[in-house]
Amino acid sequence: MAGKATGGSLIDDAKLKQLYATMLQCRLLTEHGRRIRRSKTVFDASLGQEAIAVGCAIDLRPQDTVAVASHDWIVTLVKGVGLSDVVAQMYGRPSTTGHAAQNIIGPSSRTASAQCELYADAGNVALASKREDDGKVVVVFSGAAATASESWRQAVKIAARRSLPIIFVVENNPRAGSQAKNGTGNLTLKAKTDGLTTITVDGNDVVAVYRVAYESLERVRRGGGAVLIEAKPYRQHGQVLLNGERDPLTHMEQYLTAKKLYTTRWKNGIAQEFSRELGAVVKGLEG
Repeated sequence: MAGKATGGSLIDDAKLKQLYATMLQCRLLTEHGRRIRRSKTVFDASLGQEAIAVGCAIDLRPQDTVAVASHDWIVTLVKGVGLSDVVAQMYGRPSTTGHAAQNIIGPSSRTASAQCELYADAGNVALASKREDDGKVVVVFSGAAATASESWRQAVKIAARRSLPIIFVVENNPRAGSQAKNGTGNLTLKAKTDGLTTITVDGNDVVAVYRVAYESLERVRRGGGAVLIEAKPYRQHGQVLLNGERDPLTHMEQYLTAKKLYTTRWKNGIAQEFSRELGAVVKGLEG
């Protein structure tokens, strides 16, 4: 991260612009998914998570592994899955390369047993990496509700006990009513009790998320043990569209504007280029 203009920040200007551009692409893709699908649940859940997905996955190496629940699908785009493959899955079509080529573990279904298998698979990959001492990292994305499951808790305990090279990223919305119901409000305290290094971050601030993720990746690659990143996006429960400055894209636009790195023309250029690419992919699928 050194050697480039930083504008007084620990993150160079090129990376800051990359973070925003990638979030914008994720938002555009999510909005497209909401327009074409009758069931919008998965895509609604992705809105507002762009800072978490991008900040935590943008610096992952090709050989690193991510484990994602169905609502974290935008992580796959950030990790490196081609747009054509992501869109193919969106349309229910088979992909040309599949997630395995990008070291992505996804649940076979939305059942509890499938989620349990996902955590077990992620743990096994991390254990193999530790044994081989190859510097590879596993990042597991999940919502707060998943942390109430015994399979998630066991995965955390094993990762902490064996000092595995794994990062658990949890979207923990403090306004979501499901927290009180599932008992996940004390997530950080529970993780500390399990002996896991924990960090809480504003999930709407991609700069903050990126810094936490960058430091966590460095720690884990050096053998420092498992880490939990608890990202709180502060999105109102059941609210699809975000309000004003709490939208992670709006928040980043304000940040970049203050650093003289943002213009509407630049944003529109990114959106137009991505929309053209997306349109070409969709046309190929429908042709």
